[in-house]
Amino acid sequence: MKKRTTLAALLAVTLFATGFTWFPSSDGCKEAKSLINQLSGNSSEQKQKETETRVMELCPSGPAGHYLKGVQLERAGSVDKAISEYKEALRLDPSFYQASGNLGLLHLQKGAPDEATVELTAGLKSGDPRYNEGLGRIFAERKLYTLSIYHFGEAINAFPENAVLHRELAAVYDASGQKQKAEDEYRKALVIAPGDAKARLGLGAILMSRGETDQAVTELKQAEQADPGNKTVHRLLADGYSRKGDKKNMEYQLRLAGETTKPEPESKVNHIALGDEASAAKNYEKAINEYRLRLAEKPGDTVALQHLGDALTAAGRDDESIAAYREAIRHGADNAQLHYSLGTIYERKALLDEAVVEYRQVLTTTPENDDARERLAEIYTLRGSFQQALEQYRELIKRRPADAGIQLKLARSYVNAKDLPAATEAYAAAIKLDHDSLEAHQELAALQRKRNMSDEAAAEYREVLRLKKDDADARTALTSIYVKNKNYDELAKLLKEGVELTPEDPNAHYKLGLVYEFQKNYDAATEQYQEAVKLKPDHAKALNAMGRVQMKSGKIEEAKASLEAAKKADPELEEPTVLLSNIRDELSPEPRHYRSQKGKHGKKLKGKKGKSKKEKATKAKSSKGKAKKGKKKKKSQE
Repeated sequence: MKKRTTLAALLAVTLFATGFTWFPSSDGCKEAKSLINQLSGNSSEQKQKETETRVMELCPSGPAGHYLKGVQLERAGSVDKAISEYKEALRLDPSFYQASGNLGLLHLQKGAPDEATVELTAGLKSGDPRYNEGLGRIFAERKLYTLSIYHFGEAINAFPENAVLHRELAAVYDASGQKQKAEDEYRKALVIAPGDAKARLGLGAILMSRGETDQAVTELKQAEQADPGNKTVHRLLADGYSRKGDKKNMEYQLRLAGETTKPEPESKVNHIALGDEASAAKNYEKAINEYRLRLAEKPGDTVALQHLGDALTAAGRDDESIAAYREAIRHGADNAQLHYSLGTIYERKALLDEAVVEYRQVLTTTPENDDARERLAEIYTLRGSFQQALEQYRELIKRRPADAGIQLKLARSYVNAKDLPAATEAYAAAIKLDHDSLEAHQELAALQRKRNMSDEAAAEYREVLRLKKDDADARTALTSIYVKNKNYDELAKLLKEGVELTPEDPNAHYKLGLVYEFQKNYDAATEQYQEAVKLKPDHAKALNAMGRVQMKSGKIEEAKASLEAAKKADPELEEPTVLLSNIRDELSPEPRHYRSQKGKHGKKLKGKKGKSKKEKATKAKSSKGKAKKGKKKKKSQE
């Protein structure tokens, strides 16, 4: 027994001396995890192989070893076993974020997005952009487009040459309504992978929605070549050929999509008439279908194309309506209404240069089209081309001299062009045509005031108040004019009207009180000040003014109380303090002291009328000097 114990001890010493251990050392597993962290998706195959060999040497049964076994099983297609290994790695080391991320991708692959989200989110801490890609797909499925766009963007930053990522990001942009960004991403995907059928399909669908039928069909044909069994591609191609009026190819594509077309009835149907009837009933989708059926029968029918554009415009599908109108022009349609319709759409889309071209085209053929001319003038005004706008408004005035609205717009154009006398005449003309035009009176009043024509401005402001009594701007401006012109009677009337309009406004009463005070109507002034204080007991200015009036009226005690209240309401107001000081002087005047003038013996020295001898002597000397000067002057004259 003793011999066995000795051998066991010797064996233990030998094993420990050679560095053998039954369990992986913690230092070895840390190093193995560090090596895994250093790998990236762009690492070479040789690098990965060397790293994996070293990891298995350092930590075969630890978290790194289980993680590596999971990777190898995943490569071999054993998803369930790989999941078990990743879970074991996480049990041994919950902070093994690569294991979390890979586990999340496998959960996503197996259709468990909730579990995948948790693990992928943890996996992001490893910095592996593959986990962003997985989260991008999950959030896209859940229609959380902002989050999806962010994660796809992070993945693309790491893998810019991955066409699938660009295509999936494009689909998210498309679903969120960001069509231009979607188109850009589809095109990037196709630069990398020209044969990507899904990217071609997505791009073709966007082009079709914008009415760019020819370009859409070109893209969809290439998608058809890459994926001939895709029924969605065939359906979109059928729609494209229908828009182009190619009935034969439309029916062929519908058959490939698994759909059959109904045979046409023997009697010929007037699709344009049916479309017009549907448009009149505001059933625009039905109208659009009818016009397209007509185009399938007769491609390039300009009437059907123009009516189709009208229906698409009414349905709010501006891009498609532009395409229909342009197609009508390409097939020879050239009428004022077509160009006017195009102009209004361009203007609505803020494509002002294009709108100007269309409106000018209208005026080339129909110079009497006032609507087009007015729209053109509005665009010129918006762009600051005031002289060009004036030209159009002058032409409109020639045709419609009795239109007050056009006269008003002409006046504004003159103001913009800084021709103020002409603007004044145009405003006067507008007012003559519509005496109750509030805008014309308001703008003319402001213009006259700007020209320092205060009497004319006051007259217009009174017209504004006739039409709108509560116009605060007009009342303020008119008050300023009356004060400047010292027209206090009119000012009192105006402020009295203001009090009647806003009897609960203490400031209105205060201002009216000031005018009454200026007119020395102290009773009326006091009444207004009292009303202001009644509405706002701490109205310092009204209290001070009331005290001031009470002083003028000889009501000293009442004045003192009012001024004390004003001082309390606003200690920084100076006038109450000054007036209170005056009251104290009047109530307790100090006696005056006089100093008498005395001579050498202490007696008062006074001459005639109380003047001293010294003062009389000085005066006599001065008179004698003046007499001598007078004699010299007389002698010189002789």
